[in-house]
Amino acid sequence: MSEPAPSEESPSRTQIVRDVLIFQAKLWLEGFKDIALMPLSFGAALIDLVFPGSGRGTLYAVMKLGDRFERWVHLYAALETEQEESLKGDLRSLDHLLNEAADGLEHNVTEERPDPTDPPSSGA
Repeated sequence: MSEPAPSEESPSRTQIVRDVLIFQAKLWLEGFKDIALMPLSFGAALIDLVFPGSGRGTLYAVMKLGDRFERWVHLYAALETEQEESLKGDLRSLDHLLNEAADGLEHNVTEERPDPTDPPSSGA
């Protein structure tokens, strides 16, 4: 049985490696967020219980912070098409920053390096 030819829509190996590395970095950040929010939420709830009647409360501010962080990380961004991404506007997310960093690394790796046996050129 022969292996099916890759379709036009299937990602390249480079794209798969890039996406899995970005996904792993995001998973780590989400885990750290969860670890940090556990004690923060208990502390915020305690503050709200000791000082009631202060509006919406500290607990909900912590929840809002967690929600904003999740939107910024955008864990499953690799599933979106370019069209869906462009509809969201200019919201800078962690995905944009990680993709820019990956582009820079990729450029540095693929950039043509000078041959060490070539004599140095003189800048006249």
